[in-house]
Amino acid sequence: MIRVGVVRLEDYENWIRSLGYDREWMVQAAQADIYRCLVIESAEVGMFSLPLTYDSYLVIINAVGVEGFKEVVSRLSDKAPVALAAYVGLGPSYLEAVKRLRALGETCEDALEEGELEDTVAVHLDLDDYNELVSNKGLHYVEELMNAALHRARKISAKHGGLAYYAGGDNIICFVPWERLNDFLDDVRARDFKVGVGIAPRPRDALTLAAQALDVIRLERQSDRVLVMRDPRARAIR
Repeated sequence: MIRVGVVRLEDYENWIRSLGYDREWMVQAAQADIYRCLVIESAEVGMFSLPLTYDSYLVIINAVGVEGFKEVVSRLSDKAPVALAAYVGLGPSYLEAVKRLRALGETCEDALEEGELEDTVAVHLDLDDYNELVSNKGLHYVEELMNAALHRARKISAKHGGLAYYAGGDNIICFVPWERLNDFLDDVRARDFKVGVGIAPRPRDALTLAAQALDVIRLERQSDRVLVMRDPRARAIR
């Protein structure tokens, strides 16, 4: 089973209005600060966070467990300008887990059992020759290229019960259920992208391995543009 968390800023609209009309720069700065804090706090316990609507953030929990998520929410509450609401979702896929969110305080004890958790599979897509494309084609061309690639990655990820998000520059990161990985890779392979895959119990470790896999592809100039690296504690893909 997949486990995710969601953190939402409560009374967000009233907080924004309280800032007056000359507020957009303050809103953007506050959102950036909140996201930065959440990413750092999540990484400290081995999880990984990504933005949804910037008043909501998704946290990949999996093997770290709900107690780790509770710690992160508690520490973030001291830094956020408004109260936080936290939710946990459990399901056979990332999409299902997000659909099954329940308030953190309402989570049943049987849903906290570590034995139900599966490994995190992180798939890191990296565009070839990014800097050359920016220099030769321009930023607008590369932006359109990455937007199209992100749309495709999201569509394919959703097909396999996963999630995809833009990580900046030439990077797209996807999280998919481990039993769907091989089918996902068959669909997501693209001529201009390298694909590094990391599999580990903790989300942070899975992303570390995915980044390492990309470096191996680059340095060894592997003809196979996809490389999977596993933590020794991870289960093998069926």
